[in-house]
Amino acid sequence: MKVLFYPVPAHGHVNPMLPLFQELVSRGDEVVVHLPREFESAVRHTGATLRLLDDALCIPATISGEVAPELTQVLPLLLGVMCEGLRATPRLLEQARGEQADCVVYDPMAMWGRLIAKALPLPRAIFQTSFGLSHSPTLQAALKKDMPGLPPPRALRSILELMWTSEVLHWRHGLPRVGMRDAFITVEDLYFIPVPRSYQPDAGNFDERFVFIGPSVTPRNDRGDFPLEQLDGKPVLLISLGTTPLNQRPDFYKACFEAFRDTRWQVVMACGKGLEPASLGPVPSNILVRQRVPQLDVLQCARVFITHGGMNSTMESLWHGVPLAVFPQFGDQPLNASRVTELGMGITLTAQNAVDPKVLRDTVERLDTDPRYRTRLSEFKRELREAGGHRRAADVLQRYVTARKGQRQKAA
Repeated sequence: MKVLFYPVPAHGHVNPMLPLFQELVSRGDEVVVHLPREFESAVRHTGATLRLLDDALCIPATISGEVAPELTQVLPLLLGVMCEGLRATPRLLEQARGEQADCVVYDPMAMWGRLIAKALPLPRAIFQTSFGLSHSPTLQAALKKDMPGLPPPRALRSILELMWTSEVLHWRHGLPRVGMRDAFITVEDLYFIPVPRSYQPDAGNFDERFVFIGPSVTPRNDRGDFPLEQLDGKPVLLISLGTTPLNQRPDFYKACFEAFRDTRWQVVMACGKGLEPASLGPVPSNILVRQRVPQLDVLQCARVFITHGGMNSTMESLWHGVPLAVFPQFGDQPLNASRVTELGMGITLTAQNAVDPKVLRDTVERLDTDPRYRTRLSEFKRELREAGGHRRAADVLQRYVTARKGQRQKAA
């Protein structure tokens, strides 16, 4: 079986797919992944084949000159990447037609992948990297609440450019029109969702097309020169706001310095590519600050995680039984914060509380010492593992493609 994958070129979207790539390759399948060079090492480590996309398709990790940027600055960048992807679609479609593939799997936010999948006479599947939205009124209402009124002018211009690019593709190449809304409502006959069913709001609305595989947590081999040995025998607190430009929050990191200096905690802090650790001022002796850290390795010994609440970070923390203090920024992060809090596995931090050293310290101590959090986490860990992850996804995908081949042969 040969499968073409079209992820969104962002670590939060690529990382959940990597274990599936590796699992399929280990079974003898051919996996072809379309991503920019930034992801080359991670993809090749799985054994998959990389088809290089232009670097302009990378979602920037930093915003030059911006400190503590807001979504209004980031949204035009995201829309710009989508436009670049649409412009590349005719070339990518021609390339895909020559692959002699058996299936196409795409991230619903990767508009180019969606168009290619619909243009090819092949079985197609969606790999969502967060909650299922199409059949969840609860989540749709929450997203609308977070984005009231018209977009800001910079974002509005990007939306119009996206619409125009789609229209040009339609008239010149006969491709269907696409827009942002399609990312939320598009459904295929097979749709992978990387959370357990119990974590999905309105789970009863999702039929047999939706496969809740839970997270796939496998080693990333990204330790580098990080001194993991310094964490031995100490209570570890991990702090990270992810890899998007919204992690540029020196006010938050400095509040963490103040909250945890000279405490019992060995703090590991990832401040992101947009900030030099030296720019945060003198670092307390019990805090290790890096632009990036090997998150999975640190979570294995962490007791609490202060996080932005991206789906990957949330699931990885829950997988390791680590309670979360969630300081959400945008997208699915407020939804994760609410869900984790509702299920008794963490606490949501408001924007005000996240820069209050006393609140930060009290929250972390509560998460670490209240036994109810670890009891609930222990129960949920079983659900995560029973969901099946990348092995179940590979089983389902192989059966799906085989069944579709059989149907085509009968029809012929």
